[in-house]
Amino acid sequence: MDIEYIKNNYIFETLTDAHDLSDFECESDDLNDFFKNDALKQQKEKLNLTKLIICDDEIIGFVSLLTDSMKLRLLQDEVEKEKIKGELKVSENNTIPAIKIGRFAINKKYTKNGLGTYFLKSILANILKISENTVGLRFVSVDGYASAFNFYVTHNKFKHLKSDEKTLKKIEIIKKQDPTRTFYLYLDLKQLDLN
Repeated sequence: MDIEYIKNNYIFETLTDAHDLSDFECESDDLNDFFKNDALKQQKEKLNLTKLIICDDEIIGFVSLLTDSMKLRLLQDEVEKEKIKGELKVSENNTIPAIKIGRFAINKKYTKNGLGTYFLKSILANILKISENTVGLRFVSVDGYASAFNFYVTHNKFKHLKSDEKTLKKIEIIKKQDPTRTFYLYLDLKQLDLN
């Protein structure tokens, strides 16, 4: 299927028992296992909500969302942290509401062509609307794999925790030795630029 066609004709649809997940394969065995064996179970237990990215009845990708919160002291940006503390009159031990991208994957036959970033921006735009119209939240978080670190941080402007600064100097080594090691990453919705 043509990438431009997908971009112009996809829909988000909530995962149900009726969906056939057997043909979906992404580049991560862990994400495939979650998608095929745990996503619907967790959704039924109200632990996440999984949205499928579908085009012409083909599952192009999926995203699982859940609630989260973030301690102010973990923010990398000291200026923004102090600003939030001042506005809210809280300490850095207070938590701020967030939505977590629990899992996000694109079918491997459609990777390496910008669809991941394209769909992530669409997901973030939807989260921004939720924050403006439905429930207050400030951050989007993700436990990103080391193998996806550049996707989130370099390409999509997520930030890592201040406490990971030293470890991340070795990110290329970590990617080779332990690509599924996770790092807590976040994006401030007030600084979101969808262009």
